[in-house]
Amino acid sequence: MRDNMELKGKLVRWNEDRGFGFIKSNNIKGDIFIHISALKKMSRRPRENYVIFFKIATDEKGKKKAVNAKIEGVTVRRTNNYIPTLLVVITAIAGCFYAYTTFSKRPAIISETLNSIFAEEDFSGYSCQGKQYCNQMTSCKEARFYLKNCPNVKIDGNHDGTPCESQWCN
Repeated sequence: MRDNMELKGKLVRWNEDRGFGFIKSNNIKGDIFIHISALKKMSRRPRENYVIFFKIATDEKGKKKAVNAKIEGVTVRRTNNYIPTLLVVITAIAGCFYAYTTFSKRPAIISETLNSIFAEEDFSGYSCQGKQYCNQMTSCKEARFYLKNCPNVKIDGNHDGTPCESQWCN
C-alpha cells in the first residue's frame, strides 16, 4: 500500500474536547489516528460514524496517522482570499495620494496665476473693508482686488482665479 493513496474509513471514536479520534478502514489493520488539523478545511466538525476520506502519513514516532482528510458529503470551507481586498485598498491609497499631490498644489497655482494676471493692474483706491461676497462688490476690478489681497473672501467658487463670474467678471 502506498502512503499517498486516498483511503476510506469510518470514524469509530471521536474526542471533541481533545480534537482527535480514530478511523476504522477495511484497507488497514487496526485503527488510524486522526487529529482535527487533518480536517481543518471542513465546514463542520467530525462525529462518530461519519465516513472519512484520508491519506496515510507516518508521524515522528513512526506511527501511522490520517492526513488530508475530508468528511464524506461535507463541503470544503473556502479560505478567505485577501488579494482582491488588498488590491482595492492599494488602489484607494494610490488614488488618494494622486488626488492629494495634484489638488493640494491648486492654491499655489491659483496664486501664481492671479499674480501674473493682476500684476500690472492698478488697484489704487481699493482697500480691504471686510467684504466677502460678490453681492458686496461694485465691479469686477474690485472683486479682483479682493481676491488678490483680502482674506476670507468667498468670491471664486470654482477656484479658477476669476472672481464673481456670474455677477461681475463674465
